[in-house]
Amino acid sequence: MIKVSVVVPNHGRDISAIRAVCDPMPEVELLEVDLGLERSAQRNIGICSAEGEYIFVLDSDQVPTRALIYDCIAIMERNPGCNGIYIPEIIRGEDWFTKLRNYERQFYTGTCIDCVRFVRAKICPLFDESMSGPEDADWDLRIPAIKLVSRFPLYHDDHISFKDYLKKKSYYTRSMSKFLENNPEAKVLKFRYRVFGVFMEHRKWRKLLRHPILAVKLYFLIFLRGIIYLKK
Repeated sequence: MIKVSVVVPNHGRDISAIRAVCDPMPEVELLEVDLGLERSAQRNIGICSAEGEYIFVLDSDQVPTRALIYDCIAIMERNPGCNGIYIPEIIRGEDWFTKLRNYERQFYTGTCIDCVRFVRAKICPLFDESMSGPEDADWDLRIPAIKLVSRFPLYHDDHISFKDYLKKKSYYTRSMSKFLENNPEAKVLKFRYRVFGVFMEHRKWRKLLRHPILAVKLYFLIFLRGIIYLKK
């Protein structure tokens, strides 16, 4: 019996690391969709083809572990009211920019800036194909609570440069007006929360104090993203 359908939209990337985790697991089916379409469209194809009780949406540069998959199944089975699971993410790399992005990512787990990745198939909505980038946040908002957090992380290996990262964010902002139209009251769009609240709640401000240089770089990155957003 298939318990988990792992949906991976792809654009020619080698996903052998994902296969090494999923293929030996008889309760898991891996649905790679590589049709040259936008990420959201390929995700929807995978979701519509899924046979599992749960759907696990991954990007092609993200690698889960078997422990993570089993943990997510256990959380769902122990909590019948849970519809989605947030998964901590570790961005792997030794260059300064990857370390900065990994530092930033640790503030977002389980917040409205995060996006659930493991959901019950029976309530799983399709992604809005008119968006590229904000479709993750829009999808998360359409998955009803309760949402919990896994004990184990997944690993992100995109190895993107600082320049390409800014280009990517610029591309994503093209869909922000559509996201705002659909979700005018979304907390994820609130300036005070994005810039201050998410870094202060639950005593997370201590991470800023422990790593003051990273904190300064983080706020510079947030400033650059704000400029890109305002220009678009």
